[in-house]
Amino acid sequence: MQPAPSGSTPPIGRGLLLTEARGALRPDRGLLLTGPAGIGKSAVLDVLAAEAAAAGMLVLRSAPIPEESVLPYAALSDLLSCVPADLLAQYPPLLLRTQPGTAQERLALHTAAVRLLRTLSADASVLLVLDGLQDLDLPSAALLSFLTRRAGTLAVTVAAAERTGSGESALRNRLCPPTVVELAVPPLPDDAIEELIARQGSLPPVRELRRIQQLSAGNPFYARELALAAGNRPQPGGRWAEEEPPVPRRLRNLLLAPTRALPPQSRSALLLVACSPQPTLGLLHAAGVADPVAALAEAERLGLVSVSAHGRVRLRHPLLGAALQAEALLRERIAVHTALAEATAEPVARARHLAQAHPREDAQVAAALAAAADVARHRGEPDTAYELTALAAEHTPAADPRRRTARLLAAAAHAADAGLHEDARRSAAGVLTDSADPAQRVRARMILLETVGQALDEAGGLIQGGLADAGDDPSLLAPLYFWSAVRELLGGRTGTAAAEAQRAAALAFTAEDRATRVEALGLVATVQGLRGNPVAADAALELALQLAAAEQSASLLRRLALAQLDADQVPQARRRVTALLDPGAGAEGVEDTLATLVALVRIQTRAGECRQALTTAERCTALVADAGQPSPLAAYAAALAETAGGSTTRAAELAQRAVDGCAAAGDRLYQVRALGALGSALLLPGGAEGAARAGEALQRARELSEAMELADPDTVRRLADLVEALLQSGETAEARAVLAEARRLTDAWPAPWGAGAVAALDRAEGLALAALGRTEPAIAALRVSASRLQDLPLPLELARTLIAWGAVERRARHRAAARAVLDQAGAICRTLRAEPLLLRIQQERERLEPGDRACAVDDLTASEHRVAELVAGGATNREVAAALFVSIKTVEGTLSRVYRKLGVRSRTALARAVVAVSPTGPPPAEAFTQRARVVPLM
Repeated sequence: MQPAPSGSTPPIGRGLLLTEARGALRPDRGLLLTGPAGIGKSAVLDVLAAEAAAAGMLVLRSAPIPEESVLPYAALSDLLSCVPADLLAQYPPLLLRTQPGTAQERLALHTAAVRLLRTLSADASVLLVLDGLQDLDLPSAALLSFLTRRAGTLAVTVAAAERTGSGESALRNRLCPPTVVELAVPPLPDDAIEELIARQGSLPPVRELRRIQQLSAGNPFYARELALAAGNRPQPGGRWAEEEPPVPRRLRNLLLAPTRALPPQSRSALLLVACSPQPTLGLLHAAGVADPVAALAEAERLGLVSVSAHGRVRLRHPLLGAALQAEALLRERIAVHTALAEATAEPVARARHLAQAHPREDAQVAAALAAAADVARHRGEPDTAYELTALAAEHTPAADPRRRTARLLAAAAHAADAGLHEDARRSAAGVLTDSADPAQRVRARMILLETVGQALDEAGGLIQGGLADAGDDPSLLAPLYFWSAVRELLGGRTGTAAAEAQRAAALAFTAEDRATRVEALGLVATVQGLRGNPVAADAALELALQLAAAEQSASLLRRLALAQLDADQVPQARRRVTALLDPGAGAEGVEDTLATLVALVRIQTRAGECRQALTTAERCTALVADAGQPSPLAAYAAALAETAGGSTTRAAELAQRAVDGCAAAGDRLYQVRALGALGSALLLPGGAEGAARAGEALQRARELSEAMELADPDTVRRLADLVEALLQSGETAEARAVLAEARRLTDAWPAPWGAGAVAALDRAEGLALAALGRTEPAIAALRVSASRLQDLPLPLELARTLIAWGAVERRARHRAAARAVLDQAGAICRTLRAEPLLLRIQQERERLEPGDRACAVDDLTASEHRVAELVAGGATNREVAAALFVSIKTVEGTLSRVYRKLGVRSRTALARAVVAVSPTGPPPAEAFTQRARVVPLM
């Protein structure tokens, strides 16, 4: 009888609320949703009604509006509108041919309604949806109160909604069953508001989106209306920050209706409150309100404002303030901001009031705005600094174009620091359009370079244009060649990067530009470290530190910390990077802060600080989300942290996202690092398919590293992981070749640089020897690896070596030795809360359980186990080779080792051995082949 209501798509961000609401939809309970207008009560009821109708329930619904509250039985008419006329005719009082006037007539009407509901519920369960209890007409409300008190006996379920103030309880819950469950509909979080706006069209610029989120305060109706109005507004012709989102007339009428009857004195006081970021009774008095308490008394009674015991004044909703300002005339706003500017001492707030009080060019106001922007930047608020400097440029007289352009350039720099890339690009482009000054044009181009993120490889035109602007001026050429060096490095051309960085340092020396020279030398050190030349790297760093003296930049200190990380000086690196994040260390922009956080995650995971690394990775994610600038670097950092102390499945997803993002941006350096993180996440759990996928990722990293001429400790660690992945896939010969390649890199290093990476190679060497059946040399190599790591602050690396050592001892039937080594690894990992390694240790311990044939099968390596399963399933050597992407010769060699370990001589005996320990038997060869072939290629 009842069609599903329209708009029944589950509302965004209401999953938990819907779950609770569904639990209340029973005749013996009932549901009452409360919350302010626009919060989404009707949307939740829509979903519940649609679900009920789809389940075969009869849905009777009323959704009155305020104007209908004076119409007798309007709500009852809505409820009965879908009841068939012939059925309704059987209950004459419900036809309402005349309005019941006496108590007896009203009782007859109520009784008829009860009988009708009994008849309807005999055929199907009934859901009464009452959307807007506050607007019910009184006769309908009386009837519904009569019905809902009997809902349980009638087998009728009630779902209702009432408009209330935020945090207030329902006033009309008597219209619901006595056992009703009252649920307040909460404000939506910012991410849900963003998704909501994205669904109705393109997202506004980041700053405007954040302002809409702030003004709407989680109210989805407000957010949609504001976003729609902002999207329809003509774009301002100026180049400075966007204006406030316009408040559409419909919202203003809704929000300001209670203020219409206020006396003029109260409305004036409310406008002062609306225009002040932190209004107090004292501020209102200083701004000219003789008695602020009396002026706000009526507004307070209506719930429009609240006043704390300390005199802090707060509007009921942030959007009320915006609506009050939008409704005020220009002269009213000018007068209010003039009064507030005179009453405010804090420089940022005062400068904002001055700008609003003087909506025209004014040199003094522009100077005050520029000075306030400096204050904001020193506080670590680059977004506020951008807003104020852009306003300063707007207020600078046109007769002073050079100063106006300089302020616009400063605004672009602040916007870039704040991660407001669109605003930075707009301001910098304005400088390039208006200015012929080479220095300003070069600086504008460098700001544009800052906004491209990792996609520098596509920004060569900006650098070339800057070189043309610079002419032969070394002070302008030096920073441009520095950027060219960064571009070459991210593009994977380390040789050219080193040359460009040296050139930048030389030009900066000529120009007596110490800051650029220091940065260029720091970059030289980074590139030389990546190329495996720590002596040259240390020399460049030492000179940079001497030149910088006490004015060491965040980027230089970060480079020094990462150089210490390469040298396994983990505690020193951690202290240095942690200090950069100290609030007293000086304000950094978004890009610098992200680089520092990523560096800290790298250090923390190396130090085994698993929980701390996960927390830092969350800060990375939040930082880029707040800036509205998705970054694969944040995904890379999160992948490292998850591999150390979280979920390797999640780590692999994040690492793949980082790989794809870096590849799209042309950032080869971090693409290689992300591939290494992906390989590690796939390899660590110990599964056969994971090892195959890890091998593909690490082979790609190997190819890129070779093309980039990388020879740093991270490169060697990736090669060590590749050796392990190849061994698990049965590619022993290729593993030996990779091992030799890595040894050639480490042989060129001065000791003890990269000792941790050398220990990782020792571990790979031990596993390679074990795969050849040379147990004693394998254990000796693993013992050397563990011995090296005992003296280094690399506990997770030590745990990995101990796990590998325990596995080799187990396969050699040295069970006591295996237990002892695995116990050491377990103690380390429990202390560090290294969950992925603890799972790996548990796997090895389970294989130590005594047994006959099962024990022998467990002694197989991962690659041997896969070959044994396929052969036992009937696959030929050629089919096994095709399934595992290895040569037939590799399969033959692996099969020989399997026969020897299991003590069998034929494929039939091998099948019996596998079946003996697997109740379901070996998988069919065809099925395993299909699984193997779906492994994605990198």
